[in-house]
Amino acid sequence: MMLVKMQSKVMGKEAKMMTIQGVIEAIIKRAEGRYETPVIDQDLFDFPDSGVDFKICRLKRSNSPSAGFRTILIVDLPFNSLSIQAAFRLAADFRDILPEPQTADLYMFMLIRNIPLEDAARIETDDRFCRKVVAREFEEADDFLDRTFLSAPSSAASSESLNDPLLAALASLGDAHPWTVNHLDSWRNSLLSGKNGSEIANDLSKEAFDSEA
Repeated sequence: MMLVKMQSKVMGKEAKMMTIQGVIEAIIKRAEGRYETPVIDQDLFDFPDSGVDFKICRLKRSNSPSAGFRTILIVDLPFNSLSIQAAFRLAADFRDILPEPQTADLYMFMLIRNIPLEDAARIETDDRFCRKVVAREFEEADDFLDRTFLSAPSSAASSESLNDPLLAALASLGDAHPWTVNHLDSWRNSLLSGKNGSEIANDLSKEAFDSEA
């Protein structure tokens, strides 16, 4: 489904990758009413030149004095192993200076030019140093954020989840592993379908992996 959506956006258009500034503007809009005004590029963090173009965005829940920051590294880089490894080192260095328990809320939004879909999916499953979300080539900022903890309110994240343990569990899964967000509704339908265990397992696997093909 995601691939079809991307292809429909490509027809008649030139390739136009998201920019760091565009992602920041989308984050600011999504944060309104949910988080305090985002902090961009705090002077507290001073890094040597990593060779990767990046910005730092920090978010703190509104009306929650005890809440810690969620930190997002937004990186822009070409698709090659050296650049990707440099981005990983940046995440590792940043994680080292974050106080606990904020290390658990470190994210990297990766704008990797010309990355194949299968490589994007593979990087997203690598949870070393931080949680990673990789933009698809023709994805728009709002679609991209819908695959993160900043997703727009939906059935899996609404107040209904307070009274539905399954919805609550799926919402937690989406928060911990952003790549699963687009699959949660289908997974919930499968789990509630009444099928036997092997059929459900097959449905979950097919939805998760065939949709990226």
